[in-house]
Amino acid sequence: MINDFFRKYKRSPVTIILICACIGIYVLSFFMFGEEMNAYEGLLFGGYNPVYIQLTHEYFRLISANFIHFGILHLAVNCYSLYGIGAFIENSLGLKKYIILIVASTLSTTGLPYLFYLLTGYEANVVSGGISGVIFGLIGALAALALYYRYIYMDIFKQLAPNLILMLVISFIIPSISLSGHLAGLIGGFVCTYILLCFKQKEHLIH
Repeated sequence: MINDFFRKYKRSPVTIILICACIGIYVLSFFMFGEEMNAYEGLLFGGYNPVYIQLTHEYFRLISANFIHFGILHLAVNCYSLYGIGAFIENSLGLKKYIILIVASTLSTTGLPYLFYLLTGYEANVVSGGISGVIFGLIGALAALALYYRYIYMDIFKQLAPNLILMLVISFIIPSISLSGHLAGLIGGFVCTYILLCFKQKEHLIH
């Protein structure tokens, strides 16, 4: 089991580190609040709420919210999904570009909804957390790869498309899931990856 872990870590170190971080933070929340957190506890633990950020200027929440989870099922589903697509995207983009993608997806997941709140007041009462927005960012990255390298990645994206549609439908139906965070992560991941691919093409042309 240990050898298997290190083999997976060697292939996808950033993805494994992200999963370990989510698990470690959940363990801490478990000892503080129990198996599941409510909205108030989630806010105390670094969750995202636009009004609270506006009043306190605690902008670290734009990052910390991505790594807290409100229950064991929430954690398990996200970690499983993160490994499933994260390892693939990490190996496709390479370490440096993947790190840039993760940072962009993390910031866009909360940053874009926060900017939208400042403009419209939308989702003022929402307390959210979880790495699902980053997962949507990875799906956006796959969409960018499929658009840029149609003959290599398009079939893979088509296979994942039904799951993506289902996840978006669930985001619409279930009020406790942050639709804006998912869409923002998706947009951030797509735009970031497409820009990275364009820069890569320019580097080849220069050389």
